[in-house]
Amino acid sequence: MALLFGGFIGFLGLIVVIFYILKLFSVTLFYIPGFDHFFNFIIIIIPYIIFFLGYYYLHKKIPLSKSKMAIVLARAFLIIGSLLCAATLILSTLKLFGVQKSFLLTFDENSQYGWIAQIVILFFTALIIATGDAKEKDWIHKHSE
Repeated sequence: MALLFGGFIGFLGLIVVIFYILKLFSVTLFYIPGFDHFFNFIIIIIPYIIFFLGYYYLHKKIPLSKSKMAIVLARAFLIIGSLLCAATLILSTLKLFGVQKSFLLTFDENSQYGWIAQIVILFFTALIIATGDAKEKDWIHKHSE
């Protein structure tokens, strides 16, 4: 019981030490001139990298579909999603660099809708690819072969 309790306390201590080191690291880095702009850029670009990775993964799964209609629809959704992702990334980067245009103010107020649209596009693309897949065999038929 003492080992279990000691392991739990050690795990909590490790988490505290990691957070303390990360806090010291972040405070130190923000004293570097220009790091805050680099940090903001990294924070902006991470979700778009995740979306592009999702589109890339689905692009690799499209040829596995058996239905031609599913392939065509999935590619159309992927193209639309990739263009939307690239456009919103460009607009977000322009906003970060301080470009003052009226359409950027409108985009900044409604940027969450671009992310929601990308999530929906990824979901429907995966759904379309799944509808074109061959019917999966039952577990009894799998083991009998």
